[in-house]
Amino acid sequence: MKNIHYTLLLALLIFFSCRKAQVHLTTTIGEPCPWADSSSIHPKNATFQSLLDKYKHKGLPGISMLVSDTKGTWIGAAGKADLSNDIDFVPGTVSKAASITKLFMGALAFKLMEDSVNTGMGYRQLNTKVSNWLPAGIINKLANGNTITLGQCMKHETGIPDLIEEDKFYLAVLNNPNKKWQPEELLEFIYDKPALFATGDTAVYSNTNTVLVAMIMEAQTGKKHADLLKQYILHPLGLNSTYYQPHDLLPPSVAQGYYDLYNNGSIVNVSNLVTGSGNGYGGLYSNTYDLFKFANALLIQKTLLKPSSLVLMQTWGKEDDTNFYGYGIQKSFLEHGADFGIGHKGRDLGYTANLFYFPNKGVLHIFFVNYGTDADSDLKQVFREFQEELVTLTLQ
Repeated sequence: MKNIHYTLLLALLIFFSCRKAQVHLTTTIGEPCPWADSSSIHPKNATFQSLLDKYKHKGLPGISMLVSDTKGTWIGAAGKADLSNDIDFVPGTVSKAASITKLFMGALAFKLMEDSVNTGMGYRQLNTKVSNWLPAGIINKLANGNTITLGQCMKHETGIPDLIEEDKFYLAVLNNPNKKWQPEELLEFIYDKPALFATGDTAVYSNTNTVLVAMIMEAQTGKKHADLLKQYILHPLGLNSTYYQPHDLLPPSVAQGYYDLYNNGSIVNVSNLVTGSGNGYGGLYSNTYDLFKFANALLIQKTLLKPSSLVLMQTWGKEDDTNFYGYGIQKSFLEHGADFGIGHKGRDLGYTANLFYFPNKGVLHIFFVNYGTDADSDLKQVFREFQEELVTLTLQ
C-alpha cells in the first residue's frame, strides 16, 4: 500500500476506539519451529539476534525474522505480539503479510494458466483486455478501462488510480471497520477518476490493479479466488499457518498491529481497521515458517511453478520509484546493483513485512513487524534503518 495522510490517521483514533476489534487480543504464543532449528550454530546467530534486539529497543513492538543462506536457515524474534497481554513475538507468530498477498496472487495466476485444461486460462490471457472478463458497467467507469490487459494489471502499468489513496475510502473504513468489502464496492472509490498515465506508458503501484486480477480469476473460473488460493497454493504447500482475512478466522496467536498516531512515541493498537482485506491486494496473515515454504518452492527450489511460468513472471517491465515490476512480483533494492532482491514488500496500517530472495547471493530474508510503516512517523525511519542494516548484513 502507499502512504496515507497523517491527519486522517489522527481522526481514525477518535472514530474507531469504540468499535469492536477485528483482531482479538492475542492469547497464545505462536507455532513452534516445524524443523530441527539450527539457528544457534549459524555463524551470524549472535549478530542477527542483536539486530532484532537493537530495533526492539528503538521502539518496534515486535519482530520475527528468517534468513536462509549458504550457512543454513536462521530464525529469531524480539518484542511482543500483544503489548497489553504481554505475549511474546516468536518466529512462529502469525502476523499480517499485507501486500505480500500480491505475490501469492501472481503465483496463483500462473498456476491457473498452467492448469488451462481445467481453467481455460492460458499464457495468452496476459495480453487479453480486462474488458473480456468484466462487465461494461465496471469497465466504462475505470480510467483506461477499455484498453488495459490482465498483464498490465499485474505489472501496475494501467494508469488506474489507487483506491487506497482516497480519503473517502478511509472514512468508510472507520465508519464500518468490520465491513467485508466486495470488490465492486472498492472500485467505486476510483470510478470516473482520471488516469494517472496512458496505458503502458510507465508503472505506478496501485492496489486497484490486484482487485481487478482477483475479479478476473473469479470470472474466468467461476470460483472464489480465496478458494483457488487454497486449492493451488496453500493446501499443496501445507501452509497451515497462513490465513486470508476475512475469508478465514484468525488464530488466537495472531499479532496485534500498532502505529504511533500522535508521533510522540506512544503507539496505539490499530489491528481492527480492515482496509479492504481479502480482495487480492492484502489480507494474508502468515508466519516466517509458512512464508519460507512458499518462497523456497517459488524462488529457490522452483517447484511451485513450471520453469516457463517463472521466467515469464520475472519479465521486468517499467520502473516505479525503486522497484521494477514483473507479473505480481517486485525487483527491489536496486541500489545494490547485481545483488537486487526479488519478492514483495508488505505495508499496512499496523503491520509491515518483507519477503525477498537475492539470487546473486543465494540469500532469502523474511520478516514481520507489527508496526505500520505505510504512513510517516519517527518509527518509520527506524524501520528503514533496520531494513537497510538487515540487507547489508545478509549480503556480506
